[in-house]
Amino acid sequence: MSKFRFNTILVLTAAMTLGVAAPSFAQEGKLIGVLKSNAGQKEKADACRELARTGTKQAVPVLAALLDDEKLAHMARYAMETIDDPSVDAALREAMGKLKGRLLVGVIGSLGFRKDVQSVDKMAGLLDDADAMVAAAAARALGNMATPDASKALTDALSKATGRQKLAVCEGLLRCAESDLAGKRSKSAAEIYDRILALGDAPHQLRTAALRGAVLSREGSTGLPTLVKALRSKPYVLFAAAARVSKEVPGQAVTETLASELGQLPDDRKALLVQTLGDRGDSAAGPALLKTAKTGPEAARIAAVRALTRLGYAPAVAVLTELAMSAEGNVAAEARKCLGSFPGKEGQAAVLALLTHEDPNSRRMAIELIGRRNMAGATDVLLKAAADRDPEVRAAGLKVLRDVAGPNDLSALIGLLTKAKTPVDVQGAEEALRALCARQSISAGGNVVIHKAVYGDLKGKRVADVTRKVAKMVKAGAVSVEASNKNFGDPAPLTPKRFHMEYSVNGVEQSKTVREGQIISLAARIVPPAFVEAFRAALPAASGEAKAALVRILRSAGGPLALKTVCSAAVGADEKVRDAALRALCDWPTPDAMPHLVELAKTSKNANIKILALRGYIRLVGRQAATPAKIAGSLQVALGLASRDDEKRLVLAAAGKIPASESLALVMPFTGEPKLKEEACMAAVAISEKIAKTNGSQAVEAMKLVAQRTGNKQLAARAKALISRHGRR
Repeated sequence: MSKFRFNTILVLTAAMTLGVAAPSFAQEGKLIGVLKSNAGQKEKADACRELARTGTKQAVPVLAALLDDEKLAHMARYAMETIDDPSVDAALREAMGKLKGRLLVGVIGSLGFRKDVQSVDKMAGLLDDADAMVAAAAARALGNMATPDASKALTDALSKATGRQKLAVCEGLLRCAESDLAGKRSKSAAEIYDRILALGDAPHQLRTAALRGAVLSREGSTGLPTLVKALRSKPYVLFAAAARVSKEVPGQAVTETLASELGQLPDDRKALLVQTLGDRGDSAAGPALLKTAKTGPEAARIAAVRALTRLGYAPAVAVLTELAMSAEGNVAAEARKCLGSFPGKEGQAAVLALLTHEDPNSRRMAIELIGRRNMAGATDVLLKAAADRDPEVRAAGLKVLRDVAGPNDLSALIGLLTKAKTPVDVQGAEEALRALCARQSISAGGNVVIHKAVYGDLKGKRVADVTRKVAKMVKAGAVSVEASNKNFGDPAPLTPKRFHMEYSVNGVEQSKTVREGQIISLAARIVPPAFVEAFRAALPAASGEAKAALVRILRSAGGPLALKTVCSAAVGADEKVRDAALRALCDWPTPDAMPHLVELAKTSKNANIKILALRGYIRLVGRQAATPAKIAGSLQVALGLASRDDEKRLVLAAAGKIPASESLALVMPFTGEPKLKEEACMAAVAISEKIAKTNGSQAVEAMKLVAQRTGNKQLAARAKALISRHGRR
């Protein structure tokens, strides 16, 4: 590079630097001018605040002149503390000889903040100042400086200090010790910590801090004597501090020392040290923890059981098993809990071994533990337990199988049901099979159309129209919708909300309202056909309660084959099975049972079955994939079979959901019957509001009658409003 080019670059660089610095210097000059002027306190405080960011040594003299100003001294020091120039320290040291009281305390604090080692001697001279605030500030400032001379001055002052001054001196010494540790001067740090720890009258927070430092400042296990001494000390706070710091000191020797101290401690201290040993995660504590788990105060035994489990100490399994099988109590309960979560193969083996125990209570406990552990591949042993000779063991096995059985266990569960010895066994096997069917069922979707969806305080009218959002969810593949703020926001804060939805599945109109947190399912779920075949195949060999249970399970499974089988059982010879089949038919979930229900409602000799069949038929009418006219026809059939007003009311309510002229024609005759008129009028209004645009004249004529006959003022108002809107067409 040529000399000319190099010089040009230097000139340009200098010019750029001056160009940047010039405004800064000018700004500083303006700020200094404010401080020298007669400006108000706020303006001067603002100038100090800005100088703290941009000030240089040029501002130091004018800032130092404010150090004796009661109102601006604090802001002046605030600015000086950030200026990186020795003149600041010199000015602050000079002010030390002139100021008193709070102003002097502030200057001392600033020198301590800047770690001005040249002021150590002056600070040391203030340690016995008559002003307690000055003396305390000097002690803390010396702690910040943390030089050997500062440490010596504080140490010398410690023997004479009392009260709050002793607290400040100790605080300063602790700061010196921390600085020594950071500078790898462990020996001098340990000496300071030991000195403070030896003070019998020092506040407990100082002694506990000193204890931690005294232990951690020593290499490896050389701090153990100090730790042990604290563990044996009378003040509980020192004992607790020793337990805490022991978690930070690694090494097996530390663990063994702590464990050896465990047996010598008073009962009220054992639990904390046991917990500490567990937190260290060192298996060397195992033997001492085992001994404590067997004997000692209850709190320590419970803590030992937990610690042994946390460590995964294999020899503890036998002790936990023994404790778990002991008489009821807190220790036994905790042992059972921990045995259920003990890590590794040892815990699993111990649980499985209990299944072979002669005592049925032990076998039952083993089953409960298997459920807690969620042991993989445990269904074989659970199935065996479900056939145990003890009824409580069998019940426990079936209860866990209800939650863990898989499709490969279907045949075995059916076998347990058909061979069940008691009604309790039947119930347990039935519940397990129902749960398995529910887990293995698959969604049977359909053509879902969302007509209207609202969420909020339906009574208070603080609602959100979420129709589009729900339709979008369905389009994306959702087969259920949860009523929650997460889905729809919160249109009515601090108010219990409801979710109302009107929709159709395969053309079948439906309307549902659920509470916040509940779910509306948009598609049915079906059980795999292989399951239904297995249940059907088991029926001939089953009898009594077991056969009735299979019928109920088939009702839950649903489907054409299940329906056919239940219909056959409904005419069988076994009265108990026949009754179960008839009730299953009356509660069938899909419309394909309607012909059978009509037949039952017509021909059954049992009055209760006739009523249940008719009610089941009415319930299924609206679920048909049929035109509104056909659905209304089905309701007409139901009316022909209804002999009681209760069932007629159900028909009227169902008709109110069918938007068809046929359903309106069905309900209108009942608007003149005293016992049914209100239900009929309500249904008529609901239908008319939906068909008024296409069947205006029929709706208007119907509403004229409703307005005359109903005693419900709100209903009459709705009828008149419809007449007003459509009566002139």
